[in-house]
Amino acid sequence: MKAVYINDYGTAEQLTVGELNTPEITGSQVLINVIAAGVNPVDFHVRNGMLKDSDTHTLPLIVGWDAAGIVAEIGVDVTNINVGDEVFVFSPINQQGTYAEYLAVDANLVTAKPSSLNFVESAAVPLAALTAWQGLFRDGNLKAGERVLIHNASGGVGSFAVQFAKHAGAHVIATASGQKEQYVNALGADEFVDYTESPFEDNIHDIDLVFAAVGGNDILPRSLKTLNKGGRLISTFDEIPHQQAEDAGATFIRMWVEPSAEDLAGIGELIDQNKIHVFLDSVYPLEHAKHAQERSESGKAVGKIVLNINPAVIG
Repeated sequence: MKAVYINDYGTAEQLTVGELNTPEITGSQVLINVIAAGVNPVDFHVRNGMLKDSDTHTLPLIVGWDAAGIVAEIGVDVTNINVGDEVFVFSPINQQGTYAEYLAVDANLVTAKPSSLNFVESAAVPLAALTAWQGLFRDGNLKAGERVLIHNASGGVGSFAVQFAKHAGAHVIATASGQKEQYVNALGADEFVDYTESPFEDNIHDIDLVFAAVGGNDILPRSLKTLNKGGRLISTFDEIPHQQAEDAGATFIRMWVEPSAEDLAGIGELIDQNKIHVFLDSVYPLEHAKHAQERSESGKAVGKIVLNINPAVIG
């Protein structure tokens, strides 16, 4: 099968387009003919060597962990999925990835893709949407009527987070750079703050939940200043000592997204009900995965980046 993989860790120049063996499945797995794969920041972080000392992966390593496609084969123990099903999945990051024509993955992580989306759009959903969903609701315990501050609201995760929070009945304050204001407002943000104009912590107060879908720039200690007593600070990347949050009267959680067919199915229902929308920044062929990752790494993407692995399949 054709795949994009690395033989060593480093820059995007390490990405190789070539042929690898099609994976074999176990009794509890399915083999997905991958039509499209989502591109996420974790892809280049792993490529750069984020997990190289953890014995998590073996080389050559196929990167990418979002996929949408058609089930080509099912294991002998699989009863809830059939060959030919159109599915999407967030595959575990400790396994081989999705920048390939085929993916072997546990069947209990797979669910039907939204019927209202094509494969490219569906591939944009799993990791980013699950991160936003689990960060806001599982870890952040967001409730209707609360004030939530979402950092990097124009990114892949942030775009879903703004929509989920609005759907849950929260008052959403979103940060991004000024040129992205129109996009963020279209997502449903109640207030927009251009973080390049002035320190956000000088202008934002009385927040119940901060969801930081970005790191750097001391964003977490600065965010503590915006929180009410008893507020929650959820981070997808950076960390601070828990005592620092407690001293500010807040709770801090460095979240870790987990594959979940149940969560993903619920998100898919909201998409099919036209309550949540998918926004694409750009689409690349598999052979241009290097350019897709460079776009992701630039931090300039507005919405999601996707690899169209099988352009012959439109639906």
